[in-house]
Parts: sequence; C-alpha cells; structure tokens
Amino acid sequence: MKSFRTLFASALVAVTALTAPATSMAEEIDLKYHAFTGVGPSNLATRWFMDEVEKRTDGKVKFTRIFGGPLGKLSGQPENIKVGAFDMGEFSPVYNPGIFPLANVTSLPFMTDNPMAHAQAGHELFKTPAVEAEFTAMNQKYLFPGQWGSIQLLSHDPIRTIDDLKAAKIRAHGGAAEILKQLDISVYGIPWGELPAAAERKVVTAAIIGAPADAYAFGFGEIFSYWDNVDWFYFPMPVSINLDTWNELPADVQEVMVQVGNETVAQARNLLEAEEIEAREALHRLTEVVNLEPAEQAKMDAVRDATWQSWADAREAEGLPGQAVLDDFLVILQKHGG
Repeated sequence: MKSFRTLFASALVAVTALTAPATSMAEEIDLKYHAFTGVGPSNLATRWFMDEVEKRTDGKVKFTRIFGGPLGKLSGQPENIKVGAFDMGEFSPVYNPGIFPLANVTSLPFMTDNPMAHAQAGHELFKTPAVEAEFTAMNQKYLFPGQWGSIQLLSHDPIRTIDDLKAAKIRAHGGAAEILKQLDISVYGIPWGELPAAAERKVVTAAIIGAPADAYAFGFGEIFSYWDNVDWFYFPMPVSINLDTWNELPADVQEVMVQVGNETVAQARNLLEAEEIEAREALHRLTEVVNLEPAEQAKMDAVRDATWQSWADAREAEGLPGQAVLDDFLVILQKHGG
C-alpha cells in the first residue's frame, strides 16, 4: 500500500508539472505601448527599440502597439502611464512643465547646435537623482530619448527681424516661448492637434514647431510659405514605462531593455536625420528659406543666457534646485560635445 501511495504521489507530481502554468521567466510578456500620434517621425526610435527588445528576448517580450492617440493626447501621456492605462509611451516635459519642471531644462533655447550631444546629455540628465525623482513621483521608470527633434520656425510672412516676430501671431512652446517672452513677444500656446487648422485660418501666422521632419509629415509645408531653418531648441521626448510594470519584469528582461535603451540614444537621432533628408528637400520645394538677419539673431542670442537664468530662478522660487540642474546639464552637454 505504501508503494502504491508513493507511485501515485509521483505520478501526481509529474501531471502537475506538465499542466501547471509556466513561470514568468518562460511566459510571453505583453507590454502595451501607446503613441499619441500615428506611425511617423515621433515614434521612429520607439519602434526600433521595441523591435530590438522583441528580437533580443527571443520573443519573450511582445509589444501591443497602439498608434493614433486613441488612449489620450500628448499632454495626457504622463498621467496615463502613471495609472497604467498603457505600459509605455513617449511624452514631453514641454507639454507637462508642472509635472516635470526640472526635466524641462532640456528645452531651453539655443543651448547647442549639436542635436546628438543634446540627446545624449538629456539621457544622462534624466537618470540623475533630482530628475529621476520626477519620474518616480509619476510612477514611471525613464527608459530612453524618443524623438529628439529640431524645433524651427515656419510662417505665412517672411520673418527677418525681431520686429517681424513682434508683428506675427506666433505659436510657441518650450524654450522658444521662454526666449520670446524675454523679448516681450506674446505667444499662443495652441496644442499640436489644433495647430494645422489654426495656421490655415491664420489664427496664428507663424509657428515654432518640430521641423523639418514633423513639419513635412503633418503638411505644414503646404500651409506656410516661409521656413526659418534654424534650430531654436531640441524637443525633449523621453520614453518611460509604468514603474509597477517595470518592477514586475524579470531581471534579464530589464537588463535587455536598459541595454537597448542606451543604444537607442544614438539610433533615435540617426533615424530622424535619415527621415529629415526627404523632409528638407520637400520643404525647400514648398517654402522659401528666410532667416533672421545676423544682427537680429545676435539680439536673440544676447538674451539667451538671461532666459536660462530666468528659468532657473523660477524653479528656485518653487523650492526646486533649478540652478544646480541647469549647471549640471550644461556640464553634461559640454562633455558630450555640445
């Protein structure tokens, strides 16, 4: 009888082993990714990241990819990642300066003319304790820079002087808005999705937006007649993952995602620059390039440092280490060749 019980127990263990659910290490992990827009320049880097993670985990990780913003607009991305409406997505501190005030240092104007250095410096800054704390407070883990695009000016009328800027009705955000305010120029904070219609109706007569890639992809070259092919600032668009989701991932998956995320820093810029080749050619056909006159650009440059300092002082008034973060970012930027 004892032998029978032993044999039965052994058989039961074998059957249980065959029918029990696989462990989390062997199960397929599905992560829901949300893009606030359709497939395009803004998610080039993230699509490369997801492809690489799926490949390097031998299919253990799969991403459900949702494009077109059905789960929210760009401004709502941080909150939706926080509550787990989706696991991962791009957002911009420019659209959420109250939630990510220190991360927004990366949008200050005319910091460098080296976008690769800017992206690399942003990647490093977002992992420093002060800025990482902003992600943690929103129940997020920072992963990598997504689109880190040029922000340039397009207009209905040629803009060659500061007075031309003052006469225009300008849509601006981030560092462009900061420096224009320093020059006592009013700006319009029109959301991205509403901008094409506003530009066509001339509610705004100029727009400082992602260009050339986004400007071409979203048809702004057919709306505006003039293009100021100068980078006012680089639009920070970090990609983050819900922190609870991150903490539940196996260590080997986390390791792959960190490694690929680091590689995505350069890849993001390379992919976007390849996209910009066609965009630049198209905008040259569609618009006339008109830049600020050198003396007028010098006036702009003269208030740049004051704009940076104003940003730092505003953060200090909020009880945040604005000066330290600005100083750190400038040092990191210089280290990367910016």
